[in-house]
Amino acid sequence: MPLPETVTIACGQLSARLRPSWGGRMTHLHHANHGDILVPTTEEAFDPFNWPRAGAYPLFPYHNRLYGGSFVHAGVRHDLLPHPALAPDAMHGPAHRRSWDISSLSSDRCALVLDYKADEEWPFSFRAEQSFRLEDECLTVELSITSLADRPAPVSLGWHPYFAAGLGCDARTDAKLQFPLDARNVPTGQPAVPRPEPAIPAATGYTLHFTDWSNARVGSGRFSLLLEADPVFSHLAVHRMDRHLCLEPVSMAAGALGLPETSRKGQGVETISPGERLSGRIRVSIDTDHGP
Repeated sequence: MPLPETVTIACGQLSARLRPSWGGRMTHLHHANHGDILVPTTEEAFDPFNWPRAGAYPLFPYHNRLYGGSFVHAGVRHDLLPHPALAPDAMHGPAHRRSWDISSLSSDRCALVLDYKADEEWPFSFRAEQSFRLEDECLTVELSITSLADRPAPVSLGWHPYFAAGLGCDARTDAKLQFPLDARNVPTGQPAVPRPEPAIPAATGYTLHFTDWSNARVGSGRFSLLLEADPVFSHLAVHRMDRHLCLEPVSMAAGALGLPETSRKGQGVETISPGERLSGRIRVSIDTDHGP
């Protein structure tokens, strides 16, 4: 029997839609009283290299820009297929461009799995899993990656939501540190420095990279949102545009994979042995607007 193209789950005031074949994406998250929590996906077709700037998608086994599409692991250089529009760089890993399978489904939860075979986009086989559970005012996302490679492999995991929060929404995070950035908004590899204030700037077109955080909050005229994550997601990438705010819990600092191996300490680059697993949970809680 063919898998459904769109999956819907719901509980209480929250409902969500997912498109497993569109890179394991959550295309909609809607609250009955407060409207769209994620920017709704309106595209009718999926271009894996020009993906919708909407909904939410997984980040496996790395995220953000990988300069030159290459990295060194255990002394061996690996060259990856570049993103066509960003060549020679690679971007966000391949998992969000591949079709996922449904591993379990009920009225209020859905689990997806991707068995990735090593290829020109990533040289180590892995199994990635996502599970989504809705409660009356909360979405819980659990991500995991298990190494299917025949040797130790570098891994990370993360989630890239586009929250429906414009520049008029007050946003902040308790992150204590932020990374110095280069001209393309990628961390330079220098140590993170103290943040001057908790506010996330109400400006457009920037990306910031934080660490040492436990929550982020967004307040709008429609809802207030609390984002929390397990400690494995020790980094938070923030990207803001006129109509959306991306708050991305990630386990690895952006750009860390491209650093020399001796410079990766404290950057969240995990190496796991065959059969080992890295996992963690992310929670999005919705409430009436009392400010962030």
